[in-house]
Amino acid sequence: MKRLKRILYAMVFIFALLVVLGAFFTVSETEQAVILQLGEPIRVIVGDRTPEEMAELQAWIEANAPGVALSQGAGLYFKIPFLQQVRVFDDRIMEYDDPPADVVTRDKKHIKVDCYARWRIQNPLLFLMSVRTETGAISRLDDIIYSTIRQELGKSNLIQIVRSTNDPIGLGDYVRLVNNVAYSDTLEDIEMDESGEIQETIRLVRMPAGQGRISILERVADTSRRMAADYGIWIIDVRIKRADLPEENQEAVFSRMQAERNRISNRYRAEGRRMSDVIIADTDLQVDSIRAGASMNALTIRGRADSTAAAIYAEAYSTYPDFYGFTRSLETLEKAMGSSGRIVVGTDGIFEYLVSRPGDFL
Repeated sequence: MKRLKRILYAMVFIFALLVVLGAFFTVSETEQAVILQLGEPIRVIVGDRTPEEMAELQAWIEANAPGVALSQGAGLYFKIPFLQQVRVFDDRIMEYDDPPADVVTRDKKHIKVDCYARWRIQNPLLFLMSVRTETGAISRLDDIIYSTIRQELGKSNLIQIVRSTNDPIGLGDYVRLVNNVAYSDTLEDIEMDESGEIQETIRLVRMPAGQGRISILERVADTSRRMAADYGIWIIDVRIKRADLPEENQEAVFSRMQAERNRISNRYRAEGRRMSDVIIADTDLQVDSIRAGASMNALTIRGRADSTAAAIYAEAYSTYPDFYGFTRSLETLEKAMGSSGRIVVGTDGIFEYLVSRPGDFL
């Protein structure tokens, strides 16, 4: 009998302990909860919210779930055991990431887009009533985000998806070598003339206002945020991790990129050769000009020297005319005889012969 009483007391104690333990629960700083009584919500406990968010949530509860209490903050809470249940949800920022999806752009380019989003449960009661679990929320986000991305990317060209600036696309100083530069909203194909030569026209893509990857993703986030609000979800932002071309197109694209780079390098080489020819021609012109100037100066100096020498000779000859006649006779004799000629005259009259006038001894 006493043993039966002890067993009964033990069972009562255990039951009371379970009741006490089941009557209290804790909500941490990273959690939020909804208390259900017989499946109907009676209380919502949220985490950190701004006054504006609390007022908006309270207004929604009053309009859609009257009688449900709203509490805020982490701590120890009470519920009626066995009659009330607690559904706990994460209050942190969560990440949505799904496999890449095929998207067709406005300029008919097929790309694989891999995106991700950050989201949180803004209204736990609406979240519980609509999607119930985080798995259900991921399924809804998959439909919302990828449908919005396909819609927005389908209205944009490929160049607008991968870029957000107006800077030249990888051409650098090459644009300075070409005079014919045009701007357009799309990156058009390379044009060729009738002979098959690439025309020297460079098209630089100028991003219109309100376009570009950042603007597109902002519109995607705004649209997705409005749609996800029906499920108590707040989408913080949406970003694209990768936007790749299909594998079957990559080889052709890489070949075209290589051909484009070769064309640019050939243009650099041709421009370098042209500048080299210009420098060499300019140098040769300067050299010829310097030589011509030097020759002119030399001839001028030589002419002045000859003129000065002639004046000196003339002055000397006019001062000593006999000496002038003597030297002229020697010069005449030297020219007449040459270097190997001989003349035979008497020794007595050699000087008279030199100073006499031509014809005196004939």
